[in-house]
Amino acid sequence: MMLMFSLAAVLSTASSDAFVTPYSRRIIHTTGDVTLTSSGSDDNNEPVFYDDFGDADFGGSSTSSMPSQLMSNLSSRMSDTKNLEATYDAKLARNWRRGNWGVRGFGLEKTSASGKPAIVSVVAAPTSSASVDISLPQDKALGEDRKVAVGRSDGSIFIIQLGSEYLTSFVSVSNPDEPATSQWMDAADVEDRSNNDRPKTKFGDGAIVSDDDTASQQQPQPFQVIHQFQATEKEEPIHNLVYHDTIEGIQLICTAAGESGAIKIWSLDTSQSRSHGEELVAALVDVHCSKIVSLKAMVIPSHHAAADERNVLFSASADGTVALHDLDKKGELIFSCQCIDKVKNVGQVTCADVSNPTAWDGGCDENDRDVIFLGTSSGYVVGYVAEELMTAAASSEISDEVCPVPSIQFRAHGNDSGAGEAVTAIRCGGHGTIPNTAAPTVGTSRMTSKILLTGGEDGAVKQWEILAQQSTFGVRLEHWPRMSSQRMKRRHHLFKGHHGAVTSISQQSKYDSSKFLTSGNDGSIRVWSATNGEELFTMDGFTSFVSSLACLGRDLLVTDGSGQYVCVHDFSIDDDLEAGYDLDW
Repeated sequence: MMLMFSLAAVLSTASSDAFVTPYSRRIIHTTGDVTLTSSGSDDNNEPVFYDDFGDADFGGSSTSSMPSQLMSNLSSRMSDTKNLEATYDAKLARNWRRGNWGVRGFGLEKTSASGKPAIVSVVAAPTSSASVDISLPQDKALGEDRKVAVGRSDGSIFIIQLGSEYLTSFVSVSNPDEPATSQWMDAADVEDRSNNDRPKTKFGDGAIVSDDDTASQQQPQPFQVIHQFQATEKEEPIHNLVYHDTIEGIQLICTAAGESGAIKIWSLDTSQSRSHGEELVAALVDVHCSKIVSLKAMVIPSHHAAADERNVLFSASADGTVALHDLDKKGELIFSCQCIDKVKNVGQVTCADVSNPTAWDGGCDENDRDVIFLGTSSGYVVGYVAEELMTAAASSEISDEVCPVPSIQFRAHGNDSGAGEAVTAIRCGGHGTIPNTAAPTVGTSRMTSKILLTGGEDGAVKQWEILAQQSTFGVRLEHWPRMSSQRMKRRHHLFKGHHGAVTSISQQSKYDSSKFLTSGNDGSIRVWSATNGEELFTMDGFTSFVSSLACLGRDLLVTDGSGQYVCVHDFSIDDDLEAGYDLDW
């Protein structure tokens, strides 16, 4: 009997080992054989081996009965896998709803190479050509070898492989393969350090943190430094950071520091030693003349079947200059322009984000557009369709460094009759709830709106629905609510909770817009229900304001805001109270 390869592949991945929690590893089958255990009532319990290209030995059982037995075994294993996934999903949902999470992390030295104080200034989750945002539902099956990029106030960059230990502390030691002046960070015994050097062990009333948390796990893995290098010569703080994997497997680090507007692109080669693992690919110094307020990686599919998709870096600076750079061509400038509308006096650009639906995994249609959204100091949101900007640049329609007319411009924060509060944070979300009746249907449903989240310097957070309309002048965008008296039927519009400016907005997953996270300069992180506006819980106890939120899958949240420490908040922990206590009274 000959088994088809596709069936063997399904059997090899449908076992219960195929589902992996953050503390286990996926077992990969490499021999091409499938191993099954006889489930009959006879005494023959020997494993049964199948060869995709040879005869099968059924261990003495009747060959005529094996097809039904094989399908029964397959169905059982698929059912077990689905049950495990459902159980894990339910646990994650429960922990996020109740504010139940564990905290672990790692600490870097308090001082720079020159002896100046140094803290973590920004953290960044990896993005890739395969999936622009790593926050995907299937990330629940990732192993524990996830990585995060860390920028520091002394201009240094670290690539850290996350571990499962409660705390790993790093200290500088000489690299034996390099001169004594070369320093690297290695793990130190945390028990020898003073308790004053340890991060706070409780972040919010809901957090469960204990040194015994990792003791129950078998062989907890330490955090590891994969790369370390100095990105600035004058030890300027890193305030924007991109960690991007191209489809060829090349790791790119894009950094912005200081007030000059310079951007550096670094290439990491993991096959080389740590001291030679990074190469400065490009220093972009002639595009921006003021502080960079946003760096984002984009993936733009090619319209030609034979051409590969393009890895693009978006940048925006405070003076209103926006630009796209080709990462596949060493940062070659695709276009740049001045987006400030001086007639309406929208002020300086304070934040920016990019909606990149064309790179999502089959979840968009030809009517979706990549859109650049800018927040300004006078409370306005200004949006441009990226394709229109690149088309105008290619046809030389952009002159005198002035952008075309925006696709959307509206006041999101502040008062039209007076000085407006700045938009200090902006985030493009997933699919909205308003069907676009003017757009063609996609499959069995119409293309819907997209979510946009904004945060102001007064601590307010607002949620908008953005609809795209095709017109004779190109793609035009509309926002809802359009007036302060209007409300959304299926989602909440205004969220008020931070005591001070909102510094960052993030989502657990781009495909799940039911909740989102915000951080503020009041030193707290708040988790919100997007549907009813309820604040689910608050994460506090940080030593300073949190400037960046990095979601790695649906279970891990990585944050700064704790001096030289990076905190990893794990929402996949087991709830010990589930055994016999119910505190929801």
